Amino acid sequence: MTDASDALSWSTAAIRALPAYRQPQTFHDFENPGTRPRLLHLNENPYPPSPMAMAAAIEAMHDVNRYPDIGGRKLAQAVAAHYGVDPSLVILGCGSDELIHFTTVIALEAGDEAVVPAPSFPRYALSTKLAAAKPVRARINKNGACDVDATLRSIGNRTKLVVACTPNPPSGGMMDEAALKALIDGVPENVLLLLDEAYAEFGHHAGGPDALKLLRKRKGPWISTRTFSKAYGLAAMRVGYAICGDATVAEALRRCRLQYNVPTPSQAAAVAALADQAHLKASLDKIAVERKRLTEGLVALGLKTWPSTGNFVSVSLNGPAAPMMTALAKEGILVRDWRDPDYLNELRIGVGTAEDTDAVLAALARLLKGAT
Repeated sequence: MTDASDALSWSTAAIRALPAYRQPQTFHDFENPGTRPRLLHLNENPYPPSPMAMAAAIEAMHDVNRYPDIGGRKLAQAVAAHYGVDPSLVILGCGSDELIHFTTVIALEAGDEAVVPAPSFPRYALSTKLAAAKPVRARINKNGACDVDATLRSIGNRTKLVVACTPNPPSGGMMDEAALKALIDGVPENVLLLLDEAYAEFGHHAGGPDALKLLRKRKGPWISTRTFSKAYGLAAMRVGYAICGDATVAEALRRCRLQYNVPTPSQAAAVAALADQAHLKASLDKIAVERKRLTEGLVALGLKTWPSTGNFVSVSLNGPAAPMMTALAKEGILVRDWRDPDYLNELRIGVGTAEDTDAVLAALARLLKGAT
């Protein structure tokens, strides 16, 4: 009879080297809605998706006995029309997470290097390690945005992939047009550039630049990954997409991505959500109001906030953030530390409803007062 340690020995060295997985709590962990805490730890949209999206998903349930359209042609065409790109350059994924992972698959081999922002979405470094390649950390700048100079300095002879994210989690900083242009122009033409734009809608709502317009001018290969999980409120539907710079990159992703990876109801919901831009704007408007209220409230408590254009705000505490995260959980509020060895004092708080904002500020006021 084998035990867990025996089973682990079957794994590759790359998997054994990864840190133990810590599964975050979700609303599924709380069967009784009356006991459910305020879920401000996963950067979820606190508002329901478009009614059009929900209706489309329900209607599509009639066909769940059949496999989904493997290429997601209706959704790919809708995305392509929305952004003015060729549908063949749009590749769908089970969230943008899957597409980021397979970007490392098509770009990296053992011994290669990938430059990744730090801190940022952990998937970049994790998937790089699974490819037996080395993630090279390029630290974010003082405003929490990807640092172009640090990124370009980190590129070496073994670099095959450069990743940037804007707005960047967990800090919230957004690259301006000049920074984006410098990055796009500065990454060598023989290196794949991945721009993760999971929070693009929030950035655009805050007046941010059109990254696709700049990426189209790049001579080297590139991918922009986006998602319906955040601004569109379809996190459980798991719909992401990649817009590729050319047919070669698109075909590489198409060959290695998982088959039937986006269910039919999810595809239908995403098509309808994309068509309902009025609902998207209303959601973004409400989140912008609460982001401002949350930021101002945190500053009033004497906390230093990081500039954010995402649906979350981070603060720097005077000590480790983990104890405060635990204390807030006891108050019925789930938030997240940055999970980065260089930023142990930072706490990320998702933007929720007005009631969520009031609750987290009141709880922090009590806890900070008790700590003095």
